[in-house]
Amino acid sequence: MTTGRTQRGLAMADAGLWRGSAWAFLGVEGALVLATAAGAAPVLGAVAAVAAFLVAAVILVVRQPPRVAAWASLTVASGSVAFSRVYGVVAGPSILGGRTLAGGDIRALVLYPALAIGLILLGGTGSLTDTLDASVVILGVFVLLWLFLLHGNMVPTGTRLAVSALRPVGISVVLGALVRLLFVVRPRAPALRLVAVGVLLALVGALGLVARTVGYDVDSRLFGGGIFATAYAILVATALLHPSAGAAPERRGAPAARLSRGRAALFVALTLLGPLAWVLAVAFGEFDPGSPEDFGPPVLAAAVIALLLLWRLSLLARVADRRAGDLAEAVGELQELQAELAHRAAHDPLTGLLNRSVLTERLAALPRGRSHALLLVDLDGFKEINDSLGHPTGDELLVAVGRRLTAVAAREATLVRLGGDEFAVLLPDTDEGAALAVGATICARLRAPYPSTHGELRVSASVGVTAGPLATRGSGDLLREADLALYAAKAAGKDRVAAYRPTLAPPGLRVKPR
Repeated sequence: MTTGRTQRGLAMADAGLWRGSAWAFLGVEGALVLATAAGAAPVLGAVAAVAAFLVAAVILVVRQPPRVAAWASLTVASGSVAFSRVYGVVAGPSILGGRTLAGGDIRALVLYPALAIGLILLGGTGSLTDTLDASVVILGVFVLLWLFLLHGNMVPTGTRLAVSALRPVGISVVLGALVRLLFVVRPRAPALRLVAVGVLLALVGALGLVARTVGYDVDSRLFGGGIFATAYAILVATALLHPSAGAAPERRGAPAARLSRGRAALFVALTLLGPLAWVLAVAFGEFDPGSPEDFGPPVLAAAVIALLLLWRLSLLARVADRRAGDLAEAVGELQELQAELAHRAAHDPLTGLLNRSVLTERLAALPRGRSHALLLVDLDGFKEINDSLGHPTGDELLVAVGRRLTAVAAREATLVRLGGDEFAVLLPDTDEGAALAVGATICARLRAPYPSTHGELRVSASVGVTAGPLATRGSGDLLREADLALYAAKAAGKDRVAAYRPTLAPPGLRVKPR
């Protein structure tokens, strides 16, 4: 136990060291970025970007965090940022192929694919619905950014349009990958939060470059110096230094194709903002679409959004149908269970006959003004068989007796096992004479031998009958009367039927009609 505590203490100390190193690194690097933003030499920003990339690369090799491929891709994106900053300080713009290609453009060719791949790998395997939702976000953002790109003071054309279009496409894809990541995992770990904030800062910087490219009046020092991209590289390195990077991201529960309120609101906003942006761009801006290059991509993207939303709705409908089927099946099972419980509550588990509670209910429900009969049947000689041959044989005999009584009882009769070897038969609309005849039939049927593995078994039955206006007396009184008649039959020699007479009851227990 001491060794375990020591190991836990060392692990906590190690985590504290990594955590402290992460925040210290963030503080130092953040100071360099702030100095660059305030007007210091651009070389400070380049130093910060290179240091962030080197730290991330070293920590990646040393720590080997879970989903190392995702972190490696994010580190490659940091490397592209470091290259761009050094390129801008040392070489400046260069002429390739007769057109101006800045270091930021070279960085974009690596940054956006690396970011998208890293975020997708960091989220791991997601559901089809997560991918569809992220795709809707990608296309919606692309429509807005494309219209924003063509709505500046100067509409880019030709090669410049192709270069400028790289960032709107990249921003859309990376933002969609980030949204998918947040759909799949819970951003509780500080490392994930640092990555998410860093990606958002990188996208803000890229958006500023798009605006600057098409002629919007933006701060060239803030958006032209790669400060936001450098902040991304610093935050990724800080995330790798933080101890939470050593644990796999916590995944959300299965979405079951459910469309949450947040996702629905996002889809509605993206769907409506696209047409609104078209109206604003044409009515109040300088954008005058005159070729497929101008309006083709956003129109195509809007059409694909509509198709994806239809696909999404079909998945929701399919889930709703499946859940409705599951609910119907569950309701059916519940009804079957209720029916089974009701059957068990009303029936004897051994013989399947009704039980005492049903007899009590039906005695209380007998119509007044008519003659009814209640018979109590008790087996003669059953105890000896049950004690000598065992309870399984006794149970088999009781089941056989129940079958014979069922064959004797009329359809409107209520046949009940009261317990042990005692049964009851309630005969509505039956006078005493008819009841005595039924009792005699019962004695004759139960007197016949019962085949078993122990040979033929023989028992007889004594039957007590109470008849008349039973509805005027309580169920307890009726059972007591039939029981007195039953004991009279046993006292007379068993294997016979006897009717209740008031003289059978002790004077203090004689029941007076109500």
